Amino acid sequence: MRLKTLFYSFVGVGVLLLAACTSDKTLIVLLPDEGGASGTVTVETGTRTAVLDAPLTAARIGSQGSITKDVITPQDVERHFAQALAAQPPAPISFTLYFKEGSTEVMAESRATLEALFAEVARRQAVEVQVTGHTDRTGTDEENDRLSLLRAQAVQQMLLQLGLQASVIRAVGRGEREPLIPTPDEQPEPRNRRVEVIVR
Repeated sequence: MRLKTLFYSFVGVGVLLLAACTSDKTLIVLLPDEGGASGTVTVETGTRTAVLDAPLTAARIGSQGSITKDVITPQDVERHFAQALAAQPPAPISFTLYFKEGSTEVMAESRATLEALFAEVARRQAVEVQVTGHTDRTGTDEENDRLSLLRAQAVQQMLLQLGLQASVIRAVGRGEREPLIPTPDEQPEPRNRRVEVIVR
């Protein structure tokens, strides 16, 4: 018997919920998000209730409104929901580019990452890009806020030159607030002079 599939994504609560219907029952499955966590979904029919609160928990609703809670395997998910899963957009992917000290110039060793970023953006039909600039802890807070934003905007400009619309790119600077490598103030750290790009 072929199952008709429907796909729902609840990004705000960090869950993926899949529902498949047949003539006599409905199968609802709670899937984990990209990080492996999941939220909670309550399934109700009449006076009957089932709470799905762990990845791969499922509720089977019978033709008379009965609810059976179950746990299914990833193979079962693939078998029942292959069409819906295939329709999902690609998972977000992140890239980190490193910069010369006090500069908006990408380090030579980050050129390959930059090319991979461009290729990923070109591969996706619909894209949203978050660009976040960072600095190390040398210099004042004000200088680092400005430099981190300039770094993010430099990457944003490169993406615009590829043909991306400005409306799908968000560039922000975080200064020295979110170091990759914690250091004392005024200590140079090349790994903190970076731009992180998330492509969705």
